[in-house]
Amino acid sequence: MSSLIITLISFVSVLLVVVLVHEFGHLFTARWFGVKALEFGVGYPPRLFKVYTGKTEVSLTSDTVFSLETKLHVGQIIHIRSIWSNNKLQADRVTDNVAQIHNDRDFDGLVHQGKVRYISDNQLLVADMIYSVNLFPLGGFVRLSGETDSSMPLSLASKPAWQRAIILLSGALMNLIYPIIVFATLSMIPHNVPIENSGRVQIVEIISGSPADLAGAESGDIILYANKMPIKSPSDLRKMLNESQDAGAVWEVERSKSLLSIKVTPKYDDLNNQWISGIRINTIDQEYTRQSNPPWTAVYDGFAQTLGLLYALQHEIRNMVTNDIQNQITGPVGIAQITGEVAQQAGLQGVIILSIIISINLAILNILPIPMLDGGRLLFVIIEIIRGGKQLTRQRENLFHAMGFVFLITLIIIVTMKDIQKIILGESFLGG
Repeated sequence: MSSLIITLISFVSVLLVVVLVHEFGHLFTARWFGVKALEFGVGYPPRLFKVYTGKTEVSLTSDTVFSLETKLHVGQIIHIRSIWSNNKLQADRVTDNVAQIHNDRDFDGLVHQGKVRYISDNQLLVADMIYSVNLFPLGGFVRLSGETDSSMPLSLASKPAWQRAIILLSGALMNLIYPIIVFATLSMIPHNVPIENSGRVQIVEIISGSPADLAGAESGDIILYANKMPIKSPSDLRKMLNESQDAGAVWEVERSKSLLSIKVTPKYDDLNNQWISGIRINTIDQEYTRQSNPPWTAVYDGFAQTLGLLYALQHEIRNMVTNDIQNQITGPVGIAQITGEVAQQAGLQGVIILSIIISINLAILNILPIPMLDGGRLLFVIIEIIRGGKQLTRQRENLFHAMGFVFLITLIIIVTMKDIQKIILGESFLGG
């Protein structure tokens, strides 16, 4: 299979999983708080096909207007314009032509589409929750009633501020729960676990001018000892570097079946707060044992590994802020390229781990007060709470999001151009 096909399949799969997990969080909490969910879409329109589910009761009165080409029957797809009356939805108009509803711009009620399940003289039972599959598989969405209009029945905007805040935060929360579930599942499935002190550490790359390079180390060298201490794992080497510091250490290495001794004097890396020698290493001749963990241990491992990733990402974000942020931001094209490289080099498990990293990044990004994102909308909810329940005008909020949209699109274009330039130059997004 060509690298382009692997890249496309891997990228679309990762993006779908991460975004759909996020949107499911919004869907679950919205329905929990009584917000009417109209559609859960996989990908972005136009629609390829859709399925109607649910059992929404809509009352009929003498004032209900029917505009149908055929007699109303079970299984028919209809469009309903409803108001909220006596704690239930009441149909104002029922039609099979949606234009007749949308042409009436003075009406502020709920417009929903569904398949008729049951008909009586004073009530309809309608499956009006749509699950759709759409043409462009680059994520997904949830469409809720009245996201900005509190006059609409069962609308998001009509809910208390604390409920809207939870609904907005739930997407990011699901992106944090996803890694825990995946890590726990991988832990329960029988898998290979390295046997301690059974491998050997091999140098695979040396940075020019680094301490290891100046000491005479070469790519392919196997580090056997450092100051007569056995080196069986990367952690052994890291511990030795931090202990020897600028005093240096004598490495005994195997090169082409010959044993050599070199003295390496590490230098201190202020950015990462550790002593380094300037090499990239790999563990070879590693022995493994098969292991699977019980659920309680697996869940604990899932939490621990997710927290470890959060700490590592927090460290990386701090480094980006204090260093060259421009060369460390990657856009959609770069993410696709990274996904393809990971898929080819590390296989399915590598892609799964990458989806976890992207999911955590999405959670962090989404709660930042960035216009158009959940964090930007959450900012307005917090302002509303501070102002004692008084909302800012919709015009101000729309202006804020419009300005943010222009900024985000501009940033994406700039970053995408940089990513395309890297691809043209043949540079790897994974380094090396």
